[in-house]
Amino acid sequence: MDTKKKFFLFKKYQHFCSVPWNHLEIFSDGSIKTCSSGGRPFGNINKQPLAQILSNSTIRQIKQDLLENKLIDNCRKCHIRSTGNEHFDLRNHYNPMFQKFDIDYDNLDTFQLNAIDLHWDNTCNLKCVYCNPWQSSMIAAEQGIRFEKPDQENINKIIDMIVQNQYNMREIYLSGGEPLLIKHNLKLLKSISNKDLPIRINSNITMAKQGNLVFQELSQFKNVLWTISAETQAEKFNYIRHGSDWKEVIDNLKNIKQLGHNLRLNAVFFIGAVVDIFDTIEYFIRQHQIRDITINQLDRHEHLLARNAPEALKKQARERLNALLATGLVEHKSNSYYNIARCLRELDLPADDTQGYQDYFDRLDQIRNTNWRQIFPELVR
Repeated sequence: MDTKKKFFLFKKYQHFCSVPWNHLEIFSDGSIKTCSSGGRPFGNINKQPLAQILSNSTIRQIKQDLLENKLIDNCRKCHIRSTGNEHFDLRNHYNPMFQKFDIDYDNLDTFQLNAIDLHWDNTCNLKCVYCNPWQSSMIAAEQGIRFEKPDQENINKIIDMIVQNQYNMREIYLSGGEPLLIKHNLKLLKSISNKDLPIRINSNITMAKQGNLVFQELSQFKNVLWTISAETQAEKFNYIRHGSDWKEVIDNLKNIKQLGHNLRLNAVFFIGAVVDIFDTIEYFIRQHQIRDITINQLDRHEHLLARNAPEALKKQARERLNALLATGLVEHKSNSYYNIARCLRELDLPADDTQGYQDYFDRLDQIRNTNWRQIFPELVR
């Protein structure tokens, strides 16, 4: 591609994203998307060979629209997350990563694997309250839901593709499910000889200890970013991440720190963590020196949105949020700062379902023999 045109695409076009030419996401039912923020899947490896999926009419149209600087449905979620000066969207994560590659973006059939997002199995040992069957085998079993997973032959083809490109790749993202329990990850990591290959793993870290084979393989890699999931502590943590144990998680965090890998806190801002999330962030900054913070807003289970919390609790949350930012523990105008500040916008939205979360927690309590009213008395209306 002409150098000037490439510069124009990356630096001048507001909506151009290089992801569809460089990256793909594989989900636990075999579906393929451009990335985790992408819209509908544009194929499924259980139904069609990957080579055909990567050149079908759907992905070609996505590429064409991006070349014309159009804001398309596939990218709308990412665009919404990139307002003002907030650069935590995936476009701003991947574009700098891929810009130096010699890709002919004018060619709609071009695809070069330079990064991959592997949500390729839902095997998990937890039942987080805001999760779903496609990301937790425990929830799938609890709800009696079964779906077709990619067979081993298709998984092997993906692994072979990654191995063939391992010295060009800029990131492998392991998610799930729980990545430390997914057998595909073990086979993949054993197959990679480039131990400098950057790996990002989103884990509940309940299995981050000696004896876990995936953990042992990851310890051989030099450039690993552990994204640790937590938004509350102690008994609230154990309720939200049902099946987990807060003390065990903190002990396992020490195991990860001994590897010398990088650490990120990944939290979900929802009604069960309206105030506690800011205490948890400060805890991880002060006690574990984790300053890289990501906060996700819910895009499902609308009744669990933080906006539906009692007004007194939202007022308390605003005060605690501003107090955290005032400490200076979070660098001003950093990605972490914007992730935290974005919670203010959610708190300022009017409640649209003040009963739904109570009914939802009641249903979970009946199934799981828990008692949310004891754990979250501040949410009882």
